[in-house]
Amino acid sequence: MTNDMLKVAFTNQELSFLKKIGFNVNCNLNIDIADEIVDKLGYDDTGIAADIITKITTNKDW
Repeated sequence: MTNDMLKVAFTNQELSFLKKIGFNVNCNLNIDIADEIVDKLGYDDTGIAADIITKITTNKDW
């Protein structure tokens, strides 16, 4: 069985940033939403966006 959820240790600042760009998520992240986030943030891969991409793509369940 494939795990379709990622546990990601987002900070409150990262969660706030994600909410501002249209992703109302928490630290239990559906992998399909994680894909969408990485795709959207891939064009802005600096600062907090880079931190979020790294946390998702280096997750052991990714």
